[in-house]
Amino acid sequence: MDGSNGRILALVVVATIVFAVGRRFQRTMDAWAGWGKAVEAAAEAASKIPGAKSAAWKAVRRMIGVGLIALIVLAAAASAIRYG
Repeated sequence: MDGSNGRILALVVVATIVFAVGRRFQRTMDAWAGWGKAVEAAAEAASKIPGAKSAAWKAVRRMIGVGLIALIVLAAAASAIRYG
């Protein structure tokens, strides 16, 4: 291999290495940005947990109340039909 072919081969090898390092750097930067967004989303979700828990328990209490009222109304209707 003469001198100019060796220089071209060296240039190709260096360009390939620079390209691979550049791609790895870009993937690292994308992963870092994604991690930051994930941390931010997790913090936002964690702040919503107490509100969601309280809303869920409030809905359960309302459902029990509505069920009791419906049971009383049905019992009253059955009583009225039976003794009416």
